[in-house]
Amino acid sequence: MPRAQPSPDRAERGGHRSRLWRARAGGPHPRHVVAAVVALAVLAALGITGVVQGLAPAAPLMGPLVGSGPSTSAPGGPAATSSTPPPATSSATSSATSSATTPAPTGPLTLVGLGDSVPSAETCNCTGYVEQVGGQLQRLTHRPWTVHNDAVGGWTTADVENDVNSSPTRDHLANADVVLIEVGANDFALDRVADQGCFPAAGSSCWSATLAGVRDGLTRIIAAIRRIDHRPDLRIGVLGYWNVTRDGAVGRALGQAFVLGSDSLTRLVNDTLQQVALATGASYVDAYTPLKGESGTRDPTADLLDDGDHPNASGHTLLAGAVLDELATAGSVKGWQSAP
Repeated sequence: MPRAQPSPDRAERGGHRSRLWRARAGGPHPRHVVAAVVALAVLAALGITGVVQGLAPAAPLMGPLVGSGPSTSAPGGPAATSSTPPPATSSATSSATSSATTPAPTGPLTLVGLGDSVPSAETCNCTGYVEQVGGQLQRLTHRPWTVHNDAVGGWTTADVENDVNSSPTRDHLANADVVLIEVGANDFALDRVADQGCFPAAGSSCWSATLAGVRDGLTRIIAAIRRIDHRPDLRIGVLGYWNVTRDGAVGRALGQAFVLGSDSLTRLVNDTLQQVALATGASYVDAYTPLKGESGTRDPTADLLDDGDHPNASGHTLLAGAVLDELATAGSVKGWQSAP
């Protein structure tokens, strides 16, 4: 911004002082005039330069300054405070102004869960990861969250696709801020998991057609969700599996071939789910590492129900943590935060 110029009000007051002197010039006695001229000239000079504060021109009235800035000097005089507020020069001032004009969000948010028995948690008799994520988001964002868990045990990808386009799930999705999807395991004929004729899973004709169906079905599910909910900041999370079938002590009891086959198929399914997430702009949530470890050698028995097929309370807590980590990494949690 340009440097502040001398106040027009100050120049106008100087003009009044000159006219007042001329109006009095013809009245007093000459010798008094000479003395008066000298005295007034001195006083006028002192007043103009601000040495005598009582005669200095009064500063124009103004409101309080927003901030303080460097002093400016009027031409021919000492430094004086500018009569106009100086521009803000610090990022702190800019941030304060921005936060004052952009109120923090405060309204309620919505989470929808879709998929099979894992997100539904109906066999757990515990708080499932979908509900746990909703509760944690409410704590982290200081905003109320509504959770609609529309997952159903035993459902396949085709079942979820049909449900997305039906009420009430469609109505839930219309106002969703987060959608979590975990589906695909029930699509496979798992009685062939230990069949060594299906080894390795990648490239095996035992699974190729089903994998294509999961890939295409999940792609259509995500497309349908985006048609229902058009908001650009909608977050869709696609969860993988730690195992598409039994694991832990129950899985090991079924033999080494079952352990190797189920792990190989699970990795292949997860790769497919991750590819769909990447292609559709969704986020992939790794459910394998929390329960099985990076190398797949962690024993998840303590995090599974007695059937070895579904997570228990601690297993759901691990899955909830994986979802929250992904949302935080994507910056979504911070974007939803309201002032505490």
